Amino acid sequence: MLKRKYLFLTLLVICGVLVVGGVKGRANFPEGVVDDFGYKVIINKEPERIVSLSPGNTEILFAIGAGDKLVGVTTYCNFPPEVKKIDRIGGFTTPNIEAILNKKPDLIIASYGNGEDNIKKLKELGIPVLSLYPRSVEDVLEDIKLVGKATGYENEAIKLVDTLEKKINLVKAEAKKIPEGKRPRVLYLVWYPELWAAGKGTFADDLIEIAGGRNIASDVQGWKIIGKEIVIDRDPDVIFCSGMGKNSIILKEKILQDTDLQRVSALKNGRVFTIPSDIVERPGPRIVEGLEKIKEYLSTFSRE
Repeated sequence: MLKRKYLFLTLLVICGVLVVGGVKGRANFPEGVVDDFGYKVIINKEPERIVSLSPGNTEILFAIGAGDKLVGVTTYCNFPPEVKKIDRIGGFTTPNIEAILNKKPDLIIASYGNGEDNIKKLKELGIPVLSLYPRSVEDVLEDIKLVGKATGYENEAIKLVDTLEKKINLVKAEAKKIPEGKRPRVLYLVWYPELWAAGKGTFADDLIEIAGGRNIASDVQGWKIIGKEIVIDRDPDVIFCSGMGKNSIILKEKILQDTDLQRVSALKNGRVFTIPSDIVERPGPRIVEGLEKIKEYLSTFSRE
């Protein structure tokens, strides 16, 4: 029995995980990682006080089990519900440097939208800053693993990504069954009366393609205003109205009431849907939930 006990403890040490008083020890620090901008970030010890500068980063941390390490988040971080208890350190594009410093972070996970000057100031203060800039669903999965490695939750991150990839592959398998000429034409909108649409290089465009649709605005880069005459000419089979909170519902109502758009197939056939922006435009684990929702709505389109 004693030999078995020593053997068990030895195996735990070899695996790099030793449970003492219910706390999991992680032995992979100091750690060096390269962020999405090509900068090498040295993290000397397992982070215990993390500040997240974007909602997507916050959701990643909670999803891999590191949410209890968060001591500061932005005013836009609203998921999961536990995030409400965490102190706010400013907005997404307007992080408060002083508020961040007051939290005494040993790691800051930043985002492209935080602004180059803000990130530079934080780095100059000697705090490790890991900056993320995912441009596709695949990039989001890679960033989940990157955050896992930087925080000591690498195994949890890999497990999460494996789960997400299985869900993505199921959607891809279904999409492959759709003949190229039968893929529904899709328009993803976020504003009215100017029709701001998701073009190439957006997460919405990526999700539509993976789900088996064809984005009618894929010939423009990023978010652009698309004219009504173009929408009518390209005749989307499905229209997604996206926004935060009730904004998607308001947008849908305005689209349905637009007399010029009544000729579009999506309106004639009742395929104008609302979808929360959080699960499509936010680079976090829930983007796969957005993919599944888009796939569900596209499946209402008859390809006969």
